[in-house]
Amino acid sequence: MASFTRQNDNSITDDNENPGLKESYKKLSNEHEKLKKQLEEQINLNIKKDNIIQELERKNTELRDEASKYQSALGAATNLQLSDSDTNNPVALKNDVLRLQDLLEDYITTCKGNVEININEMQKLLTKYKSNSVITKDQKPLIKALLQRHVIEEIFEYGEKYFDFNNLQIYNEYGSGTETYLYNRTCDLLQLAEVIAEKRDGVDDITSVLPIRLRQEVFAALGNRGFNRIIAKTGTTYPHEFINGYQDILNREIGKYRKLKDPEKKREIEDLAGEIIRKVVTLFWFRLGVQEPIAEYIWFDYNDNINPSYMEGKWEIDEIDDIVVDICYFPLIAQNFDDKSKRQIYTPARIFHKTKQTC
Repeated sequence: MASFTRQNDNSITDDNENPGLKESYKKLSNEHEKLKKQLEEQINLNIKKDNIIQELERKNTELRDEASKYQSALGAATNLQLSDSDTNNPVALKNDVLRLQDLLEDYITTCKGNVEININEMQKLLTKYKSNSVITKDQKPLIKALLQRHVIEEIFEYGEKYFDFNNLQIYNEYGSGTETYLYNRTCDLLQLAEVIAEKRDGVDDITSVLPIRLRQEVFAALGNRGFNRIIAKTGTTYPHEFINGYQDILNREIGKYRKLKDPEKKREIEDLAGEIIRKVVTLFWFRLGVQEPIAEYIWFDYNDNINPSYMEGKWEIDEIDDIVVDICYFPLIAQNFDDKSKRQIYTPARIFHKTKQTC
C-alpha cells in the first residue's frame, strides 16, 4: 500500500516517484537553470548596452555643446559689430567725443576775467586757417574756437612724432614706447593679414575677417589702456613719458595766446592738459580705427558752406544761406561720409561762422 507524506507547502508527493517523471523533472530543471542563466546574461548585456548608450548620449551631448561653443566663438570672431557693452561702440564713442569737447572748453576757459589774451599772436594764428577775420578782445567765441583748434592741431603734431616709425629708437619698447611699437607692428601685421586674405586661395570666414578683427582688438586695447599711468616694479604708478613731457609743452604753447593770471586757477587748468593729450591721441589714432568701417575725421575749411546735417554752431536756420565757415574748431566724426546712402554721423563738426561775403 502506497504511503503519503504531507509537505510544508501542503503539497502531497508520492514517495515512489516514477523514474521517467523524475528524469523529466531534472531535465526541465536544468533547462530552467540554463534559461535563467541566459536571461541573467541577457539582462546584464542589456544593462551594459544601456550604459554604453547612455555614455554615447553623454558624449554626443558634450560634442554638441562643444560644437555650439565653437560655432558661437566662430560667430563672435566673424561678427564685426560692437556690442552694447563694448566701450568702443558708436554710442560710447560719441559720448567720449562729447566729453573731450567739454574738456577742451574747460581748458581754454571762457577767456574772461583774469585771463589776458595776446591779440597779435591770436591774429597770426588765425591766418594759419586762411581766415581774414579781425580779432578783437570782444570776440571771445572766435578766440575760444581758434584756441581749441590749435590745441588739437598741436596734439596731432605730438602724436605724429611719437608714432613715426623712424623715431622708435627714442623710446623704450617695454616702457614709454610700448604704444608706438605695438601700433607700428600692428600696422605691419595688418598688411600681412590682408595679403593672406586676398592673395591666398581658399574660402573661410576667419581669414577674410582677420585684418579687421586684428585691427579692432589691438586698437581697442590701445584705446582703453594706451598712455595710462605706468606701473613700476614696486607697484607704484607714474605718468607716461609722452603725456608728462608734452603736457608742459602744450601749456607753454597755449600760454603764448592766453595768460591765466590767477596762479591757483592756472595750476588747476594746466593740470587738464595731460588728460586732453591722452584723449585726443587715443581717440584719433585708435578708437576711430576700432569702428568697421573705420571712422574718419574731417576738418572744414574757411568759406565752406554751412550744412546743419553734419555741422553745428550758433546760427539761425533762416540765415544758413548767408553764412559760411570761419573756423572749424572740432572735426566731423563720421563713417562713409562720401556715400550719402551709407553715411553715419557720430558727432557733427563744430563751426564758428561768419557772414558770407558778396561781390
